[in-house]
Amino acid sequence: MYSTCTIYPLYTKEKDLLGVVCYSIGYTDLARHMENVQHVIEVQGSKAPGRKKAVTADKHYSFASIVGMNQELRKAVGMAEVAATSSASVMLIGETGVGKEVFAQAIHYGSARRGRPYTAINCSAVPEPLLEGILFGTSRGAFTGALDKPGLFETTNGGTFFLDEVDSMPIFLQSKLLRALQEKKIRRVGDALEKDIDVRILCAVGKHPKELLDTGVLRPDLYYRLGAIKIFLPPLKNRIDDIVLLSSHFLAKHNPNPLNPPPRLSEAALALLSSHSWPGNVRELEHVLEAAISVGQGVAVLDVEQLTKSCPDIFPPDAVAVTPDVGPVEIRAAAALSVKAPASVIADVQAVPDAEAEQGAAEAPAPSSENLLASRKDMEMVAILDALGKAAGNKSLASRLLGISPQLLSYKIKKFGINAKNFVPKQL
Repeated sequence: MYSTCTIYPLYTKEKDLLGVVCYSIGYTDLARHMENVQHVIEVQGSKAPGRKKAVTADKHYSFASIVGMNQELRKAVGMAEVAATSSASVMLIGETGVGKEVFAQAIHYGSARRGRPYTAINCSAVPEPLLEGILFGTSRGAFTGALDKPGLFETTNGGTFFLDEVDSMPIFLQSKLLRALQEKKIRRVGDALEKDIDVRILCAVGKHPKELLDTGVLRPDLYYRLGAIKIFLPPLKNRIDDIVLLSSHFLAKHNPNPLNPPPRLSEAALALLSSHSWPGNVRELEHVLEAAISVGQGVAVLDVEQLTKSCPDIFPPDAVAVTPDVGPVEIRAAAALSVKAPASVIADVQAVPDAEAEQGAAEAPAPSSENLLASRKDMEMVAILDALGKAAGNKSLASRLLGISPQLLSYKIKKFGINAKNFVPKQL
């Protein structure tokens, strides 16, 4: 029965309670009519022309959506492709913004459950008192205002359930989740009956599992159940060699005018992007490029100016100072020589001509951009050879001496055809 009840107390002049007056209004018939109307709307909506097509045509991520050729990334993709052929639980481990949601969807839509529901929830975004009811459902009368409502486990039955930031789930709820995974049964809040479920669980954490277990925020038994397959996703700072590919992808994605080619990045802009540590990872890079496009207002080439204007908190203008004695071409070469910038990758990108540089070249003879690029490569090769010599062929030590990541050093060694074994001292 649906009703509202309003109570008014009656007092004497001496403020003694005489009694109460209660007004009760029933809404049972109205609620039943509303449920019938909602049912008719849903049935008619599902029969409407084009409605089913619109639902099934929703965009989702696949393995083709993962951009990058970095060795660590491709290793993670390979593990994810294997996980897609399995029914085991998967734990995605990586910092915020590395693309855990992309991997989760790719695994689901590459699996045998691709035609079944896919549901994702961020456990840290839901208040603790509501999370249990949202996951497992509620039964009428379980608490004030509670209705018979299925939880996400029931609505996802037969499909894949992605629990993002599962380590933020309360410990008491982790035990209930563990039982649901073991017994493949769930019980709604306030209900005495159990319901069978068939749901594959994918989850994600932002820290190394060992740290989560040591601090007690994740139950060990739940970890062993959820982490049947563990996939470590590399942060963007460890895959700087993918900056060019990722930038091209996001520039095309956020192209304001699809009829025109997407904007490009100048060499100096690429070098600046490559020198950043990217604490927000791929998500931060996408937002930076989207902001730069907005500030550029349709320019064909995005330069350092657009990056500093759109994101001064990330790229302070003072950090990209232009002195009178240094021309635009020299600025690009100096920026590309940054110890963290993949200069060899940038060198393969078509150089963007600068109007002032061309004008200066017409007025007085100056070294060509090709000569500058060749000189830059020579300087890099000398620095790498020197570091490998000091490190006795140890790539890890050499990368620390150069101030770059081991992955970037390995890329440059392969690019320049250097054999690190030649620097290892020979034993007598």
